Amino acid sequence: MALTAQDAIASLNKLPLAQKIGVLVFIVGGISAANYFLLVQPEYEQVQRQEGVLHTLDDELSQKQAIANNLAQFKHEKDILERRLQQALTELPNEANIDELIRSLAEIGAKAGLTINDITPQPEQKQSFYASIPIVMAVTGTYPEIGVFLDALSKLARIVNVTNIKMGSPKMQGDKLVVAASYVATTFRFVPETANPPAKPGAPK
Repeated sequence: MALTAQDAIASLNKLPLAQKIGVLVFIVGGISAANYFLLVQPEYEQVQRQEGVLHTLDDELSQKQAIANNLAQFKHEKDILERRLQQALTELPNEANIDELIRSLAEIGAKAGLTINDITPQPEQKQSFYASIPIVMAVTGTYPEIGVFLDALSKLARIVNVTNIKMGSPKMQGDKLVVAASYVATTFRFVPETANPPAKPGAPK
């Protein structure tokens, strides 16, 4: 025969006070434990997982914020490096561009008042990472005109070194004392590294 709720209450009323208290404590403890395991613990674990996700997101946000804060600095440094590269390529270009340089030398000489007698480029001489390209020049003019020409060469964006300057005896030409001069104007170009060419079939490795 099943025990009804009324029978349970009647049996509980017959117990001494101390036992009643013990039974009530047991029931309350059971209910509390059931509430903890069924309700409180799952919620607590969910809160712990959410806190872990929140910490991860906070870390990612901090990292991305740091990157964003440095983007302006990175862009500024990149712009500086690009300008330095362009300046370096102007001074030491990848291509020889000798025809353009010869035109510049002739124009500078003419503006200085010189008579250009000869401009002859010589074969380039390769070094480790650059090649030098000598250009033999012969001009006629006064000492001040030659000085103006050499000063203008020193101010070119592209590197041009003047060596082996030779001057003949000065002589009167009209109302000017002129001298025939020859020298070597050497320019340079950057030689990029090239990959090793593929080996021919059957060639020893």
